[in-house]
Order: sequence, then structure tokens, then C-alpha cells
Amino acid sequence: MKKVPMYLQIAQSIRQKIDRGEWVIGSKIPTQREIAEQFQVNRSTVITAIDILKSEGLLEGITGSGIYVSNNQWSLLSSSSPPNWKELTQWATQPSSDHIVQLINDSESRKDLIQLSKGELGPDLYPHAEIEKSLIKVTAQLQEFGYGNGLGDKGLREEISRHLLTHGMEIAPENILIVSGALQALKLISIGILKKGSTVFLESPSYLHSINLFRAEDMTLKSILVDRDGLVLDELFQHYIPKHSAALYINPTFHNPSGTTMSTKRRELLIERCQSLRLPVIEDDIFRDLWIDRPPPLSLKTLDKHGQVIYIGSFSKTIAPGLRIGWLAGPETVVKRLSDVRMQTDYGSSYLSQLLVKELLSSGLYEKHLLRVRARLKEKRDFLLHLLNEHFSHDATWDKPAGGFFIRVVLKDKINMHRLFKSCLNHSLLINPGFIYRDFTPSIRLSFAYATEREMEEGIIQLKRNIKNNL
Repeated sequence: MKKVPMYLQIAQSIRQKIDRGEWVIGSKIPTQREIAEQFQVNRSTVITAIDILKSEGLLEGITGSGIYVSNNQWSLLSSSSPPNWKELTQWATQPSSDHIVQLINDSESRKDLIQLSKGELGPDLYPHAEIEKSLIKVTAQLQEFGYGNGLGDKGLREEISRHLLTHGMEIAPENILIVSGALQALKLISIGILKKGSTVFLESPSYLHSINLFRAEDMTLKSILVDRDGLVLDELFQHYIPKHSAALYINPTFHNPSGTTMSTKRRELLIERCQSLRLPVIEDDIFRDLWIDRPPPLSLKTLDKHGQVIYIGSFSKTIAPGLRIGWLAGPETVVKRLSDVRMQTDYGSSYLSQLLVKELLSSGLYEKHLLRVRARLKEKRDFLLHLLNEHFSHDATWDKPAGGFFIRVVLKDKINMHRLFKSCLNHSLLINPGFIYRDFTPSIRLSFAYATEREMEEGIIQLKRNIKNNL
């Protein structure tokens, strides 16, 4: 029997996805490179397959954008067309991510790239032994898998309360809500607490600029400058209008993407001013446990005596993002309100993940894991700083972070950062350009948490080469 050529096999595979409704009219198909990798062929073979489907009227190319599904076999035979889902999604309340952000999200799962962008612990820091030991114990204790009451497992909330006490925060379990990571906490706040059309003050640059979370609720984002000492308070209060519906979102400890930490003095002044002006504060403190040189200053929540601060923490950065366990702490009325909103959305986080984290905390395995993580992060941070000194001492500036995952590198020469990002990606290097965080300097957020030392060295050499080629 004669073997069917690969280009025909690829064309048939795409036809089937279109006919089964997996790839609907208006949707963008994977890139030629991605299809070539899937079928282990060269791109010319994929191009031939796509040209066949274009001639059949199933696909169309849009210059500078990609290849889209234009029809299916039924629409070609029918007088009426099926819904164009791409057109319909343009009217959705949740806007799409920036194209570069989507590309980064898609690329972070690729094994063929050097990941200098990834904001999570690398495989060498994953707590295999601790999780295995805890899972064995938890499995023997399983009794039910109910929805719960929206607040989360009481035992886990009690353990988080005890953990926060070690950081100087006296927060009762009733004031803690278990969430599926910090982003869900922010989403709950945006739809359950903040008024539609409110002003949200946030740092510039800020991680939140890379997502459209608050914009989906028609909120106005006001960027406030960050210097080496944290948020610039004078600039914040110049823009704040008392009695106007507003809130401050802030990541004061090992800030993402700059790596800076707000000083104790500035924290005290910030809380004092926010309390006098009744400006609510959302403190994102997900990196607190990941200090390297010394424990960070007290959290804003610790300084808060009037219920001014809603505090967000997470185990995604310290254990593993796949657990999807974080928490939100605030006044009891706020927590109850948000737990009700939570029940209207997904009825709570994974019960098994909650029990696993509770066991890690109660057994002391979490603290044991953190000791190893901090020591290893110090080695990896110092190695990346060494590489930057060796290769970029005349071309860029940066600060040494005291914890977290990131080093913000600011290039001295003007360069097209969009072109640099794509050039690096084409050479198997993934970076996070500063513009996705509204950083208007030619900057790059580099992570030392995920990549190995060998990968970091290859990545920095490749970055230097790509910068030279794009100047």
C-alpha cells in the first residue's frame, strides 16, 4: 500500500479539526513552526498543506497576523453560515491579552527554549520528597470531597494563620479566604468589592499591566512611579482625589518586575496617609517567604490597625503553581462577601491541594523546603549577577534583588524591544520585555528561579548577540 505523503496527512488532520468544531471559523490556527514540530516535518511541508486548504476555501492568511479558519465543509455547502466565534469574542467583557503576552504564555511550556522569563521555581527546586511524604499521609486521611463553604478548609486556614503570625501578622482563620492563586483573589476583589469604574493606583512598572484584570470591570489604572525605595508616595497622593472611588494595588516586597523592596519608613508613611485618606490598599505579598539575604520589612498588613489592607499570599511561587492554592486576608465582612462571590463562580479550590498544603505547613516540611529554596535561589541569583557583570557591565544597569525571582535589566542604548523579543524567541530564548509591564525604558525582566546555570549562561550570551544584531 502506497504511503500517503505527509503534506496530505497534515491537510487531512487540519480538515478534521475544522469539521469537528475544534478549530472554529474565525479562529487562528497554530503557527507553521508549531505544526512542523508536531508532525516532525520541515516548514515547507506544512506550507504545502496550508496552501491546499486555502485553495479549498477552508483557510485564509491575514498579512502580519497569521492563518485563520475561514470556512468549514458545512458552511461551504450551506446557504447559512455558522457563528463567527472570533467576531463574537470581540464583544466579551474580558479583553484579550496583548499579543506578546499571549506569545509568552504559549511559549513558557516549550522545552526547546531557554526560559529566562519564567516566574516559577525550576525543577531543581520542586519539593518532590516533601510532597510525596505529605501525599501519603493525606491520602490516608481522606474522608470526603465536598464543596465546602467557600472560605476553604478550616484546618488550612488555621495553619496559614499560624504561618502569618511568624511574620508578625495576627490574622484569625475567619479572616482568611482560600483562593486559587493571587490572580483569583484580585478578580474576586474587582467584582465583589470595588465599584465599577473605580480608579486603581498601581506601581509603574507593574505586573498587572501585563493582564487586563481590572480593565474588564471598566476601571481606570493610574500608574505611580517606583524608585529603589519603592512606590513614590508624593506622586501617589498628588493624583489621589479624596472621596473618589479608588484603591491602591501594591507589591512592596520583592516587586515584580523590578525586584525592589519598599523601605520600612516608606511603608509606615504609606499606611499613615492611606488611613487618614481612607484609601483601601490591596497588598500583593506572594514573594515574602522567598527572601535571600535577610527577612524583608514588616508587611503593610502588619502595620495596618484599622482594616485598611486586603492582604494576598500564595503558595504558587514557594511550592508549585499547579497546586492553585493562595489566600486572601482582610476584615471579616470583606472575606464573607468575597466567599459568597467565590461560591457563585467555582465553589472553591481543590480539596486535595488544600489538604496537601495544610500537611506541608503543619509538619514543618514547608519551612524545611524554604531553607533549601532560599539557599539555592541565592546561588542562582549570584550566578546571574556574575553573568551580567561579565557580559553587560558597559551596556546595561541593574540592581541586586534581596529576594524573589527577578532582576530588571535596563539597556543603555535605544533598541526596538518588540524586535529584540522576537529575535530572541527565534533563537530559542524567551525573555520578558519591560514594555508588557508599562516600563518605557528599554528593559528586560530576567528570572533566575527556573533556568539552570548552564541555561542562564547560554541565554545571556544569546541575549548579548541578539542585542548587538538589533542595534
